Amino acid sequence: EYPKKGEATSTEKKKRRNQENREAKKARVDAGDLSGGNMGDAPPNKILFCTNLPEETTEQMLHMLFNQFPGLKEVRLVPNRHDIAFVEFEDETQAVTAKDTLQNFKITPNQAMHVSFAKK
Repeated sequence: EYPKKGEATSTEKKKRRNQENREAKKARVDAGDLSGGNMGDAPPNKILFCTNLPEETTEQMLHMLFNQFPGLKEVRLVPNRHDIAFVEFEDETQAVTAKDTLQNFKITPNQAMHVSFAKK
């Protein structure tokens, strides 16, 4: 059976659905949700999720920025995603201080970093 003129084929519908799923997943990742589940703020924990990072961001740059706070353990950029990173502290209290201080910190004059708690 052929589709009527103007109707999408099942292949076109599948491609569109896949594209919508990819866009929804990217939005969840940008919001700090790597679980693939529901969105929303994660409870405070020792790992921070940084988004809206400029393309030229390096682990060394983020390490220098977050190293001003005691307890910094590790900075990890996400492979193939220049705009997101995880920053781990020794404990939740230290992460809270860094998050509150660096939320909306302008890494470049036009680009403010967003910091949230990573989802577990």
